[in-house]
Amino acid sequence: MNHPMKTKIPLLLLLFMGCTSPSSEAIALEWINKANTAHGTTLLDETSFSFQFREYKYTYEKTKGKKVYSRTRNTAEGVLTDRLENDRLFSRRLDGVPVVVPDSLQLVYTESLNSVLYFMQLPKVLKDRAVKATFLRKVKIKGEPYVVLKVRFRQEGGGVDFQDEYRYWINEHTHLIDYLAYRYHTNGGGTRFRALKHRERHAGFVVQDYDNYKAKEKHPPLDDLPALYEAQALTLVSVIENKDFQLLD
Repeated sequence: MNHPMKTKIPLLLLLFMGCTSPSSEAIALEWINKANTAHGTTLLDETSFSFQFREYKYTYEKTKGKKVYSRTRNTAEGVLTDRLENDRLFSRRLDGVPVVVPDSLQLVYTESLNSVLYFMQLPKVLKDRAVKATFLRKVKIKGEPYVVLKVRFRQEGGGVDFQDEYRYWINEHTHLIDYLAYRYHTNGGGTRFRALKHRERHAGFVVQDYDNYKAKEKHPPLDDLPALYEAQALTLVSVIENKDFQLLD
């Protein structure tokens, strides 16, 4: 004897499963991919680059599976060079001669070097395995439509700052990141909001400068920052300017 209801239930289940909306993680990944295309970060798979940020010249190199971050500056004693291989092997040299650096300071210098080059590689680094990205909502800032992504990190592979939290506002039309914010916990912690100041393309790779703001409150909700920015209720603390950018390969 046939039981029609038994055959209909799995069919209905399949139809229901096929109609479910994409997860917030899937939507976030879709927008991260769009942003990477718009920012031209695929160039970083094949080339090295350098730029000047404040008193240091920074260099990013990736060859034969080895990733090297470095920075150099002139001092009264000579040329100081910090180098970080594969996110873990730090070394310092003065005019080419190794300098002994205590472990505590190695961590400070490593995080400083990592931080500058992390932001320069956005949004490519949002596809790292340690990243947990989710889509939150769509909003408007100064009349422009944006997709809002929340980013946190897994402890494994997330570095010493894995508890930090980020927001990225991706322009719906251009797929470029015009605003970002983050809450950090090192050095007493705090919150920052960055608004695009200047943008340039170098052989398809986008280099961006930002105005860097803070709120009166130490840890305001990250999602409140665009409204505070529009209300001119944030304080400008620094300007993030990346000068003399060059693709090296």
